[in-house]
Amino acid sequence: MSVRTAVSGVRPLLGARLVVGTGTVTARRVSGCRGTGFREQIYASPFRQFSITPAAHKKKAVKSSKSSKSDAEQEDIEVVVYNPQSFKSSCDEILTDLKSQIQEARMGRGDLKTLNRLKIQVGKQKIVLESLGQVSIRSGRHIVVSVYDPETVKAVSAGILAANLNMNPQIDPSNPQILLIPVPPPTREYREATVKSIKSLIDAAQKSVHHRSIHQERTKAMAAVKLMKQASYSKDMTTKLESQIEKINKEYLAKFSKMQDEATQAIMRS
Repeated sequence: MSVRTAVSGVRPLLGARLVVGTGTVTARRVSGCRGTGFREQIYASPFRQFSITPAAHKKKAVKSSKSSKSDAEQEDIEVVVYNPQSFKSSCDEILTDLKSQIQEARMGRGDLKTLNRLKIQVGKQKIVLESLGQVSIRSGRHIVVSVYDPETVKAVSAGILAANLNMNPQIDPSNPQILLIPVPPPTREYREATVKSIKSLIDAAQKSVHHRSIHQERTKAMAAVKLMKQASYSKDMTTKLESQIEKINKEYLAKFSKMQDEATQAIMRS
């Protein structure tokens, strides 16, 4: 048999459970507005039930969450010993790409793009040059056009001459499918602009956060060592790895600076 209890001046949360003596009380509104306020009525069940206070329940939930996170880390994350040679290999790739970019800047990247987009008259149709051959740079001061089909070499040569780009293609004596285009000597303004462009390329390769750079690769390497620390690898091992990473970092930064100095001197002498 239930016990009816009227409570005035107290507004328990509707639907909440409270422990009252040996019984559990469920609060719900059973009457409407009377006079100037609400009157709440609570019905208590005589049966004793197990109850958890909100504070205890919260602690239990937090503990459960931490335990779950720990289990996830143990199951999903496998920490391996980092190899500094991986960082060195990444630096080598960036260095190789940078050399190519500097060479293009020295020869005139705009000239290459212009040639690739140039439309060549072949028979009754016009075809862009990049579909007929590959444009590249040869050491010295030549742009090289390697034509895929020997039947179109004359058409490509004539198309370049007709474009009024101040370029005079010549057939390579050692390979009749290759056109060599001498690049005219640069002006002083062009040299200064090229030096500035090369400096920007090297700065990006060293410390850019938007493109692949030495800075990005070093950050990844240090993050891998940090995981080793969290996985309780020995301090001597992780310290040694950090030292090796920093040594490689300094080595390649020095190479980049030397490359910039050499490129600048070569451009200003040309």
